[in-house]
Amino acid sequence: SEYCMKVLITGGAGRLGCEVAKICAHEGFSVRAFDLPRVNWAPLEAIDGVELFKGDITDEKNVQKACMGVDAVIHLAALLPPKTETSPDLTNRINVEGTRSLIQSMKHNTRIIFTSSIATYGVTAAETPPIKETHKQTAYSNYADSKIKSEKIVKESGLPYTVLRIAPISVADLLELPETVAYRSDQRIECIYVEDAAYALYACMRERENQVYNIGGGETWQMTGGEYIKRFYDALGVEVEPNYPKEYTAVDWYDTSKSRRLGYQRTNFNLFERKLIAIGEEMELR
Repeated sequence: SEYCMKVLITGGAGRLGCEVAKICAHEGFSVRAFDLPRVNWAPLEAIDGVELFKGDITDEKNVQKACMGVDAVIHLAALLPPKTETSPDLTNRINVEGTRSLIQSMKHNTRIIFTSSIATYGVTAAETPPIKETHKQTAYSNYADSKIKSEKIVKESGLPYTVLRIAPISVADLLELPETVAYRSDQRIECIYVEDAAYALYACMRERENQVYNIGGGETWQMTGGEYIKRFYDALGVEVEPNYPKEYTAVDWYDTSKSRRLGYQRTNFNLFERKLIAIGEEMELR
């Protein structure tokens, strides 16, 4: 039988991880999903051809075992905000040391596809958009700091790599509005549909050279925070009273002209709105 490429997905049980696993399995890859024993494994269990590996990214023995026999690693496992901002030590242990331990366990010539974040550009509201990959990075939060340090580890590893600085991810779901929205109402923001972000990660397995890419929804997703919230909840048919922060945050519009060739920008904002409308109708909110 034809040799089947094996991919390890860390943080595989998360929302993005499940989508990546689904695409990889569908495309004929052998998939091993690595995540904590206590997370919800049900969505992954529903995908044919996915091997479940329950362990902890901070446990070197687990990591070594998870890396055995794999040809590529898609590294998603990380502590996320707001948790990162109150737990700097844990953030370092999971995000930075977890990445280091993963790289030490990977065999020579195994590609690492690392999910970084647009948060590493810091607050850019006073600048002229769109923000390019060459923009300087700044440790404006514990989370951003951990991603910058991890990018450095990845780039200095000697392994073939692709670093994806991903915009905030949007899911077509009835989401409860947070106590405070993550950006100002007049702030430029650009998100990306979860399935498109997953496709970008998958597409990087065919890459040959080392690359850093901005991954965002594209021009139809470029709007203000206020417009995004309004269009999101209007499509669902839900009335909300958002509470916006006073300060600008680390979200903007991104230059994705380099990453676009990966072919991942499949869901323009109108299509995303249609998905939300369908959910609103299904839940009888509209």
